[in-house]
Amino acid sequence: MRHNSEEEDAENMDWITCTKSFVMVVDQGSLAQAATRLNTSSSALSKRLAWLEKQLGVQLLKRTTRSLTMTDAGRLFYQRSARLLDDWQQLLAETTSTYGEVSGVLRIGAPLATGSRLLVHYLAEFIDTYPNIQVELHTITPGQLPDLNLDVFISKTLTDFNSASYIATRLFDFQPGFYAAPSYLEGKPDIDTAEQLTQHNCLLFGTHGHEQEHVFENEVRLRLKGNFTTQNPEALVAAAVAGMGIILVGENTVRRELSKGLLVPVLPSLRQPVNSAYAYYPKLDYNHVKTKLFIDFIKAKAKPGAQDTTLSSQR
Repeated sequence: MRHNSEEEDAENMDWITCTKSFVMVVDQGSLAQAATRLNTSSSALSKRLAWLEKQLGVQLLKRTTRSLTMTDAGRLFYQRSARLLDDWQQLLAETTSTYGEVSGVLRIGAPLATGSRLLVHYLAEFIDTYPNIQVELHTITPGQLPDLNLDVFISKTLTDFNSASYIATRLFDFQPGFYAAPSYLEGKPDIDTAEQLTQHNCLLFGTHGHEQEHVFENEVRLRLKGNFTTQNPEALVAAAVAGMGIILVGENTVRRELSKGLLVPVLPSLRQPVNSAYAYYPKLDYNHVKTKLFIDFIKAKAKPGAQDTTLSSQR
């Protein structure tokens, strides 16, 4: 049933209703289509838009008989309000739903290596467990700070993050180690000491050049050298599988390759010190239902026995 009376229109003059109407008009491209989606009339929508422009003191849309175009102010208002309305819907869903019924978009951030080599494999099972949750995975390169609009960011300790606005929850510990393809090791002397590793071609992650110094347990320091560096974790693992050299990564980074025998551990007694991964999420006045589900899921998957992760690649 359509709401056409003046009294009903007056009741609909509030910020959320009018802003939602504006966003719908922009998304649909016309008053008529937006009115159909919102189960109201074009005249009612027109009044809501006029009320919104009056309250803001700016023109949001240029309207002709044939087209609707946003002004600069309208474009800015649309970009911000569309996101705020989405967050509002998420708030309502998280406040009223049970864990089994939770739905909506979960925005997850992570360093590139973590996102492409660890989270992707966990996410398949997570989405299967919670089919009503839609996941957006955002990855960053070393040195970048995460988008502040994310629901959760998985990383090592972030010294530049605003701890006053974010909660940090420890997820798991990890230790990097060395791995290589059997084809690379074939015909070479066994590697029995840390010093011998410095004589091998090491495939290096990051932007620190073809020589990198790494610290290991018992205060062992090694300057690793190699003829291949990359910021792409998939390329790094592929290069190792191709027999180009030795890589220093977390065990879970190469779990699939290890299970197929494409890579094997090298000097497994030599590992970097234990580090920790954290989930960072914003402090809000409502429950992070989707975020909590995801954090608990990752904790369960990364419990002792499967602690090493791609996070070791992020230096």
